[in-house]
Amino acid sequence: MTHDLFNAELEAQRSLMELYEHAEACRIAFERANIPLPEVLKRVLGMNGVGVKKTSQAIIPHPEKPPIPAGAGPDWIWINAKDATPTSLVMAFLREAPGSVLRSRDVVAKVQQILPNVSRGTISNVGTRLGGLNIELTQDGWLLRNHEKAGIVSKGYLWAPPNALTKSELAAQRRDGIIHLLGVFDSGLQIVQLVDHLRNCAWIAAPINKDLVKEDIGILAEQKKIRRRGNSKKWELVPTPAA
Repeated sequence: MTHDLFNAELEAQRSLMELYEHAEACRIAFERANIPLPEVLKRVLGMNGVGVKKTSQAIIPHPEKPPIPAGAGPDWIWINAKDATPTSLVMAFLREAPGSVLRSRDVVAKVQQILPNVSRGTISNVGTRLGGLNIELTQDGWLLRNHEKAGIVSKGYLWAPPNALTKSELAAQRRDGIIHLLGVFDSGLQIVQLVDHLRNCAWIAAPINKDLVKEDIGILAEQKKIRRRGNSKKWELVPTPAA
């Protein structure tokens, strides 16, 4: 997908969701006035004859993918490598050298290039903890035994099957999803709206519920990536400073 086409799809989705938001506000006004909803409004909102909304919603465009590395499976997802755990990075780096051994110090150096604040001891403990399971510790270094649980580091991202990622790594993907949604809906979204839209994003493998999204909102707000939209209950992206 070209960049121009991707932007055009985003603009189309924004326009559609603005229509839905206006229609929802209109529905609330009609119901507050105790006036039956016009048929055209029901059709826009996707409601049946008794006023119950259908479950179908607009398809949220997939975020632009980074280049897929060779060896990645069709169901693999990606997260920023800086959001990965030392364990996942160790496994990924060992995967790069199938059949060969990486010295412990080389493994540590590779992980610390991405996670400079993680200590050598923490990374070394990965080998101790997984020794005899997914990693074989030899006199020459570490050897990966289970490739099914190992992802791939490529161009600043960790690619892996969802079942190989930890809860914290999946949470990182969910937070990336929130950032993406707030970029699509630049008028802002409430938490309950974020939950609904996240559940309709087939590309998100992370678990989704209101409590998890609330926690993500707190983290993203603390990181100053998002903020409340005025005095409303909506959240929006923090504008990027002009260059």
